[in-house]
Amino acid sequence: MRLQGKNVLITGSSKGIGRAIALEMAKNGANVLINHFNDAANALQVQQEAESYGGKAFVFEADVSSSEKVEEMFRFFDEKLGSIDILVNNAGIAEGVPFTEMTDGQWDRMIKVHLYGYFHNARAAAQRMKKKNSGKIINISSDLGSLGCEEFVHYSAAKGGINAFTKALARELAPDILVNAVAPSGTWTDILKDFGDNYPEEEASKYPLKRLAQPEEIAKSVLFLASEDANFYTGQIISPNGGIVMNG
Repeated sequence: MRLQGKNVLITGSSKGIGRAIALEMAKNGANVLINHFNDAANALQVQQEAESYGGKAFVFEADVSSSEKVEEMFRFFDEKLGSIDILVNNAGIAEGVPFTEMTDGQWDRMIKVHLYGYFHNARAAAQRMKKKNSGKIINISSDLGSLGCEEFVHYSAAKGGINAFTKALARELAPDILVNAVAPSGTWTDILKDFGDNYPEEEASKYPLKRLAQPEEIAKSVLFLASEDANFYTGQIISPNGGIVMNG
């Protein structure tokens, strides 16, 4: 039980990668707060499964792009779980749109959910973590933060910003609070349905491993960073990506 008794908030955790992270944390002894936005039914299912592992689990609906809603969520966390040990910034959106057809609203929403959302949650968490001189912040980025992608300019920009945000915040909050990111490549989640029936197969063909990731594989990388095994990691971008990005 690598996270026995730890208190964890995972944004956007009613489905997909966030769901897998919440359940992986719960399996390893953590108490979890499951955040969602307009997805109560799925969030309650995650809560029930998380509780089956023996820890505490709560659900809170909040649009992470709103600082007021995030502050409300953290007050709820304080009341129900007490001191926060780990924040996983995961909530996000994705869409493909040609750049010359992109509206201000599409650009703004992408930046607000990702960069503003991560900022609001990290700030609230860091304020609390600094009082006890310990904590971990893990940001979910994307391989597109390094690669970029046509028709995903706003998404790529947001994820690249998250990478820079992670490194800068890691320097400022060191040595007591560790900040890292996980940057997955294509992963089998519901969001793939929005990109067409042939997208998963076409995307997988680009990877040296010739397949997309399962959400549980991404969750394992997050678990590692959340655990004491990663206590010498900060400012790092770990990328489970099937070889589509090769660093070093």
